[in-house]
Amino acid sequence: MSDQEVFENPDEAKSRQSSESDQQRERILGAFGALHETLGRRVSHADVERVSDLREALLSGDRARAAEHLETAKSESSWLYDELMKHPQITAILQELSIMGF
Repeated sequence: MSDQEVFENPDEAKSRQSSESDQQRERILGAFGALHETLGRRVSHADVERVSDLREALLSGDRARAAEHLETAKSESSWLYDELMKHPQITAILQELSIMGF
């Protein structure tokens, strides 16, 4: 536990965590919204579900489920996986999560 955690006002810490969580949620929603605009009508119904499942897993913070959905996209729809990996905002989010143990 850091000095900041020990001496910090618990209400301020909770507020800061909530704000960070809201910012992360907005980043994820924005990234997947931008991906949707990029993909347009090329996506099948199954691909839309794959992307939606991955987005929901990331929003919920379920790393295991997100990894599973990413692996499913890779094995069942390689072009979609490629699009996910080359999208700058999604790549940045996945890299941040990998640093945190994703």
